[in-house]
Amino acid sequence: MTPSVPYRLDQRLGSCQIGSVWSALDEEHGPLAVAVLDPGIAAEPRWRNAFAATTSALGHAESGGQRFVAADFAATTPWVAYPEEELSLATRTFSALGMDYRPAAEEGPDDPPAPHVRDTGPAVPDPPATGSATGEPVGTGPPVTVPGETPPTTRPTLVIAAVVLLVLVGAGILFTVTRSGGDDPGPSPRAGAGPSSAAVPTSAPLNPGLEPPAPGNWPAQWPRFAAADRVRTLTGLDGLAFPVKVPLGWQCTLAGRAEGYTRHQCGASTDDGSPIGGELIVRDCPVPCTGSRQVAMRTAEEAWGLRWTRGGQSAVYAERSGLLIDGTPRYVLVVVAYWRGGEGDVDRQLVLRMTAPLDGANQLRRVVNYLRDTLVF
Repeated sequence: MTPSVPYRLDQRLGSCQIGSVWSALDEEHGPLAVAVLDPGIAAEPRWRNAFAATTSALGHAESGGQRFVAADFAATTPWVAYPEEELSLATRTFSALGMDYRPAAEEGPDDPPAPHVRDTGPAVPDPPATGSATGEPVGTGPPVTVPGETPPTTRPTLVIAAVVLLVLVGAGILFTVTRSGGDDPGPSPRAGAGPSSAAVPTSAPLNPGLEPPAPGNWPAQWPRFAAADRVRTLTGLDGLAFPVKVPLGWQCTLAGRAEGYTRHQCGASTDDGSPIGGELIVRDCPVPCTGSRQVAMRTAEEAWGLRWTRGGQSAVYAERSGLLIDGTPRYVLVVVAYWRGGEGDVDRQLVLRMTAPLDGANQLRRVVNYLRDTLVF
């Protein structure tokens, strides 16, 4: 079936588990390559948002600006159109999401043939999909290829399987703010949540980090743990292959676990009862863990709407002192970094997202510096 987009589609150039790329002709822009997300997949907001954010991230990562000529991410069938010579960006929209994109010439005999040319009529926007907005940030970690399936197809079973997988791999993206006696504990798991084999996200991030990251380096002024500091080194934490050094009195508790994903809540209460700490998350990054894939994963993260700053080749961070959370000024810090889990290529993602009283900023910075020195990012 030919996708419903405001262009005259010529032929399908290739496809994957969640969408397809088509050649098209437009009177204003000339020959185009149009990447289209399957409407069944787009019914899940996290896929729709991932498609939109990845499109934006690829443009910024490669040229510092938008490369597509038009797009509608709120349509029933989300699409993005590139000039014909930018076909590679159209196909990489899917490969950056972890999909197994295949050119039409490589599709198997069971794949649907390219339909006849059909004029889709004037460019009348489709009604916005419920619960989504154009350009809304990604709400999950990167999707994964559905094993054992032959792309492309839109059979209901594959659509359901893809959505379920997306929910599973996107565990732990959204933190919620809970209140107890008027205190704000910062990032925390959902009420009543505990260790689980399949942590399920509750929503897309409300305030992701702003792209692209500002130029920068790792902050030289951030302190490290010194011999005189009262600390504890936690080893053997569930799902973590490295120790975690934290201030004395801190604890790290498993808050979510699935294949290739672990989340701990780390922190304590300060002397005046104010909470300090937040989330420590480790995820697999599918190899090759390319720059575009790292960007797509990063856009899934809650970051208080702050601008990312580069902390080196494989890390970004965002911080602010005095951000009001539940009416109380707090120091907030979020770091997203990638490192080698073994001897091979980069294949792991670290996310640390924490808050502290204004005088507790250096506690969080020491924890991050220890992790950076340990994991080498």
